[in-house]
Amino acid sequence: MSFELGFDIGGTFTDFALLNTESGKVEIFKALTTPERPEVGALDGMSNFLKACGLRHAAIHNIFHGTTLVANTLIEHKGALVGLLTTAGFRDILEMRTEQRYAIYDLFLQYPPPLSPRYLRRGIKERIDRDGNILETVCEEDVRRALADFKREGVEAIAIACLHSYRNPANERRIAELVRAAWSDIPLSLSSEIAPEIREYERTSTTVANAYTLPLMSRYLKTLDDKLAEAGFGGRFYLMLSSGSSALATAARSQPIRLVESGPAAGALAAAYYGELAGHKDLISFDMGGTTAKVALIHAGRPAAASNLEVARVHRFTKGSGYPLQFPTVDILESGAGGGSIAWVDSLGLLKVGPQSAGSNPGPACYGFGGGQPTVTDADLVLGYLNPDYFLGGAMKLDRSAAEQTLAPLGKRFDWTIVQTAAAIHQLVNENMAAAARIHILEGGRDPRNYAMICFGGAGPAHAAGVAGILGNAEVIVAPGAGVASAIGLLIAPIAFDYSHSYPTMLATADWSAVGDLFCDMESQGRRMLRAAGIPDVETEIERSVDGRFQGQLHEIQVPLPADLKAMELEEFISRFNARYRELYHYVPNHTPIELLTWRVRVSGLRAPLKPARLPESGADPTPACKGERRAYFSELADFVMTPVFDRYRLCAGMAFAGPAIVEERESTIVLRPGMRASVDAYGNVRLSRAGTQEFGGA
Repeated sequence: MSFELGFDIGGTFTDFALLNTESGKVEIFKALTTPERPEVGALDGMSNFLKACGLRHAAIHNIFHGTTLVANTLIEHKGALVGLLTTAGFRDILEMRTEQRYAIYDLFLQYPPPLSPRYLRRGIKERIDRDGNILETVCEEDVRRALADFKREGVEAIAIACLHSYRNPANERRIAELVRAAWSDIPLSLSSEIAPEIREYERTSTTVANAYTLPLMSRYLKTLDDKLAEAGFGGRFYLMLSSGSSALATAARSQPIRLVESGPAAGALAAAYYGELAGHKDLISFDMGGTTAKVALIHAGRPAAASNLEVARVHRFTKGSGYPLQFPTVDILESGAGGGSIAWVDSLGLLKVGPQSAGSNPGPACYGFGGGQPTVTDADLVLGYLNPDYFLGGAMKLDRSAAEQTLAPLGKRFDWTIVQTAAAIHQLVNENMAAAARIHILEGGRDPRNYAMICFGGAGPAHAAGVAGILGNAEVIVAPGAGVASAIGLLIAPIAFDYSHSYPTMLATADWSAVGDLFCDMESQGRRMLRAAGIPDVETEIERSVDGRFQGQLHEIQVPLPADLKAMELEEFISRFNARYRELYHYVPNHTPIELLTWRVRVSGLRAPLKPARLPESGADPTPACKGERRAYFSELADFVMTPVFDRYRLCAGMAFAGPAIVEERESTIVLRPGMRASVDAYGNVRLSRAGTQEFGGA
C-alpha cells in the first residue's frame, strides 16, 4: 500500500491528514503546535499519528507541508539581518514606498519598519533603462566596498534589486557573481528571479522579504529533512505555495516568501473540492482556526486568485499599511478572529475581540496551561457549545471554571453576568468576521447572498451559522473532517509552479514573437521542475494569462490566453479583455487603448483525485446518531435550553433534524441555532439552512 501525508502547522494546532492512495481512505489527526520550535510539535504529532495508524515513516510515499512560519517571521520581525544592493539613488525606496498614504488624515500614520535597515542598504553605480538597454555597467568597486561593510556588520542575507532588472537581469547577475566570488555561503535573493515584474517598490519589497526569511526557512527545512530521514522517510517532500499548488521542497527552498499563505491556500482548495461534491461551484470558504479566520471566494469551482498580497500590516485590516509581496496567490481575507482571540475593552470602553491571540501557549484559560485572558473558546465553552470531555476526541480536557473566572472580570466592566459576557463575545466575533467578509466579497464585484458557505477549522463550524446568517448566505455546508481541512487540502493541491515576467507593450503594437519566446522560457522552467518531481511532460498542463489595463489606469486585470497565441485574433483578445473587465466593474470604457504588462504561466502536473467516501443511507430519523443532550445558551431564546447532541460518526445519508442542536466530531463542533434545519448528504456533508425556506438567510 502507498500513503501520502499532509500536515499544516497553524497558530494553535498542527493538522494532519493521511491518504491511502489505493483505497482513497483519509485518516485525520490534530496536535498542539509548539510555537518556539514548530518542527518539534509537528514531528512528534506525526509520529504519534502514524503509530496510531499502525504505520512507519517508510510507508509514506509523499509528504506535503503547509506552514505559517514565513508569515509569522514577518509579523514578529524575527528574520535575518538583510543587506540590500540596489541602483545608486534608490536605496530609500523601502521607506518612500509608493508615496501614497493609506490614511490621508492620520497625523500619526505608521508603517512597518523596513526589513533591511538604512545603514545596510547600498547604492551601486549601474543603470538599465525601461527597455532593457544597459546604460551603465556595474561598478565592481562599489560592490566590494558594500560587501566589506556587510561582513563587518554581521549581515546574514543579501537582496539584490536593480532598476528595470525585469527587462534585463544582466547587471543583477553580475552583482551576484561578485558577491558569490567574495562570500560564497551568504544567502542571495535576486529580484529578477524572485519577482521579475514591473513596479520597483513592490519588487524590491518582495525580494528583501525573501532574503529576510531565507536563512530561517533553510534551517527549518533542513531540520525537517534530517529528522524525517532519521525516522525512515525516503519519499518526496513538498511544500504548499500561496498560489494553491505544491512544489518540491528543493525547488521552493530558494523562494520561501511564496509560502506566506500556504496553509490558508490549502483550506481554500479543500473548500472547492467539498463544495463540488455538494453540488456548489460558487462558494464562500470560511476557515476559522485558533488564531485567525480566513475567507476565500470560490467561483466556478476555483479559488479566486490574485497577483499580489500584503502581510504584517500595522493596522491589520488597512490596505497599504504592511509589506507588499508580488507573486501569485489565492485571494484570501484574513481577520484576527480565532478560537484563541482575546476579548478586551478599548480606550472608549467598547468590547473588542482580537486580533491578539492566546495561541497554543498559554492558550485559552480553559486549556489549563496558564492562560488568564478571556478568549472566544472560553466563551463557547461557557455557552455550552463545546463538550469539556470531548475536545480533540477526549484527548484534551477543558476547564469550564477557569473559563468562567477569566470572563467574570470582563463582564463586571459592563455589569453583565458571565453568560451575557460569553454571548456578547460570541456574537461580536461573528459580526466582525461577517463585516470583513462582506467588504472583501463586494470589492470583488460579488454579492455574498448568491453564495453558499462552506466552513472549516476547529472553530469554524461553531460560528458558521452566525456568520452566514449575517451575510445572508444561501446554505452552510460543513464537510467531514472540517477541523483539519487545510491538511486535506494539501492532499488535493496540484504539483505546480507559477512564473511571471513583465514585458510592457501596447496591444496594438505587441511583438507576439517576443511574447511567445517569453512563454517558452517560463514553460521550460516549469517542465524541468515537474520532471524532477517525477511528472512526465505528457501529464503536464499549461495555463497562460496576461495582466492588462486600459492606458492610464493604475491597476490591471488578468485575462486567460490560449496556448496558440498566433491563432488568436486581435478582436478575440479585446472581447476577452472587455468581458473580464465588465464582470469586475460592470462598465467598459470604449475606444481606450489596452496596455499589457505582465505575462504569466502556470505549469502543473495532475494528481490522482481523492476518492470521496459515501455514507450508508437511512431514513430521516436521526435518533440512532443522538448521543445525549446538554444545556446550551442561544441568544434567540435568551436562555439555556436542553439541546440534543449528535455523534457525527453515526450520521447517515438522509438524516435530518432541526435546531437547536449540536453535532460533535473529534476536531470540531457544529452549532445548529434555533429556527434552522440540518440534513446529511451522501458524502457526509452536514447542510444547514433556515427551517421552512430554501435559503439560510431567509426570513
